[in-house]
Amino acid sequence: MVIKAIVCDMDGTLLNSNNNIDLQTLNKLKELQKTGIRLILASGRSYIRLLPHARSLDMNIYDGIIIDVNGTSIYDVGSKKRNRLGILESDQIRKINEFFSLFNVEIQYSQDDTIYTYLPENIYKLKKNIRGEMKLPEDYPWMGGMYGWLCDTRDGYPNQYMIRNLNDSPSFCNKISIVQDPHYMTFLKDTIAGHSFLTDYETVFSDERKMEITNKHVTKGNALNLFQKKYNIGNEELLVFGDSENDISMFKDKKYSIAMKNALPSAKQKANFHADDHNNAGIFKMLTQFEKEGLFQSLSVK
Repeated sequence: MVIKAIVCDMDGTLLNSNNNIDLQTLNKLKELQKTGIRLILASGRSYIRLLPHARSLDMNIYDGIIIDVNGTSIYDVGSKKRNRLGILESDQIRKINEFFSLFNVEIQYSQDDTIYTYLPENIYKLKKNIRGEMKLPEDYPWMGGMYGWLCDTRDGYPNQYMIRNLNDSPSFCNKISIVQDPHYMTFLKDTIAGHSFLTDYETVFSDERKMEITNKHVTKGNALNLFQKKYNIGNEELLVFGDSENDISMFKDKKYSIAMKNALPSAKQKANFHADDHNNAGIFKMLTQFEKEGLFQSLSVK
């Protein structure tokens, strides 16, 4: 059995803390694609934000695939064709707003190139003070990210809107993110565990600061299964790298499921292998190890 596809989560996996792909990993993935292996980027990010990374990996040349927004769509980098698998509509958004308005949380609504960020009063005041201390420009996003209260995502979401009233949230979106500091998010997770409301949606923690909500059955794993079925790729014929809860659905039944050293404990528990961390060329080291074991040897040159 040889490997036909390599699947990489982005934040905390393929990307280091500086939002870059280390050169060793970049070159190794290019080299493996030349042998016929398909490369798949699977992320909570929009495909628009992923395209620069995809092009740096030559995925436009080797028919790479993007699974974006936790499985909301599948994008073929070569043909530029996109298969949308599901969105959240107005009635669902209203119900999610009502549920999480009971908590002191930031709510983000992600569309393809646009993001709306709802801030309750105390979080708004906190961020306003931070922005003043950092002397940030007016167009700097108000949204929080995996490393702190503010995150600049204008490279993938050129349209950014901060809203103060939940009635101003959009009528549709790809996903909703619930964001706060890690301690509060632990409290939130424990508080809502087992609540019947959650059974209507897919909910995962992409990092310690963020819980992501998508339509029912919209997951990275389900999107990956569709890709496998289309191209007749078995569960033992691909490597899957990840670090978060939104990667666990891709690990299911995969022989070569690989969690990074920096992964959330829940992801590590579901993976069959562990790689070094994302800041220490973890993917490159694991690919080199598997190459020595002969997993890539019998592929035909493209």
